[in-house]
Amino acid sequence: MIKNKLKFISLIALLIITLLVPIVNADNETSTEQATTVNENQETITIKEGDEYLFQDTVTVDTPVDGNLFIMANTVTINSQIGGDAFICANTINIEENGYILSNLFACANTINVKGIAYNIYSVGDTLTIDGFVYRDVRSICNTLNINSMIGRNVYVDCSNIDFKEKPEGEENPSITSYGTIQGDLNYFSDEEKTIPESAVSGETHFTSLEDNTIAASDYIYSLGAMLVSAVILWLISLWISPKLIHNTLTPMNLKKVLQIIGLGIIVPIIIVLLSIIILLIPITSQLTILLLCVLAILFFISTSVTIININDCICNKLKITQNLYKLGFLIISALVFWLLTLIPYVGTVISLVAIIWGIGSVSYSILIKEKFDEKNSDSEEKKEKIETKTEENTSDKTKKAKEDKKNKTTKAKKENKKMDKNNDKKSENKKK
Repeated sequence: MIKNKLKFISLIALLIITLLVPIVNADNETSTEQATTVNENQETITIKEGDEYLFQDTVTVDTPVDGNLFIMANTVTINSQIGGDAFICANTINIEENGYILSNLFACANTINVKGIAYNIYSVGDTLTIDGFVYRDVRSICNTLNINSMIGRNVYVDCSNIDFKEKPEGEENPSITSYGTIQGDLNYFSDEEKTIPESAVSGETHFTSLEDNTIAASDYIYSLGAMLVSAVILWLISLWISPKLIHNTLTPMNLKKVLQIIGLGIIVPIIIVLLSIIILLIPITSQLTILLLCVLAILFFISTSVTIININDCICNKLKITQNLYKLGFLIISALVFWLLTLIPYVGTVISLVAIIWGIGSVSYSILIKEKFDEKNSDSEEKKEKIETKTEENTSDKTKKAKEDKKNKTTKAKKENKKMDKNNDKKSENKKK
């Protein structure tokens, strides 16, 4: 038990250290200090050094930020230079002409208007309009994509409409940014093929119909292999570190325990998300949000495997299978059956959701509740074993003494019988004489 706990503690400590290393480095960069510089026109410019976190209804960024930008608002307007990545979640995002994102723009919004410059754009929303310039790629899921300027490389989009601003007529050498062009390839998914203007795409255009976007057999094999490998590896790790952390079906299952596991599976992710938001609002501890989100991602990643392991343990307990080799074989069969069930339309989605909730709740139950329960049971079991061993020793001692007494009595009786026989023989001889 002590060795297993030490292994578990050391693994968790190693994980925390690896996650905290980038956080500690980020603390040196995420200061709220402001630096001032003078431009060519002898104007003083204030620059915010470090990452910037903004949570308001309306956010306008007019000061250059020498770091990453995190914004959650209703309307966001960027009029300055952003030295790192911009993570924005809003209803409307406007990157104005003076807006310059040196790295990537990660945007989730209903309407996204880019009039400035961005290195890469990754977006999810209803409408994405590009009037400025994108150095490299655009990857987007939207309803309408409007390309009114130049995109430096490739476009990957899942949309219903693609509109290009056509090249102005009558001008011999129009500006490249005056009409919509893609210097690389266009890859788009849609219900039907769109009409793309000539010379709008310098590379190749690849269209994939959403109706014909079927999953290949290799994808099924990959998903099955990933499920088997993750379940087996997690099972082996749990045996090495702490079997009680995941194999929690060994104890009797009742309605109260089932409700607790399901409740924890629903509540724990909500609590982690709320804590992440609260911690993110505090400048000192904002970087710990990354650690909490990593923990949540790990829980979601192992949840299905934990559920499969629990089901396999339940089956092995009922079949009274104790050898790990046979348990491993049944684990592979359980994972295969579970994977086949997830392929059923509609039903498979429900099964996957229930498996995620049960897996998260099972791990949370083992950490928060079951450890105390196991210690009490283990103490009581140890006491019972000691009492049983003492009673067995006492009974064995008593039986040994009883046997020895019987032997002594029989030997004494034999000796007395021999003496009696000798005395009788002497008496008979005396009578004869």
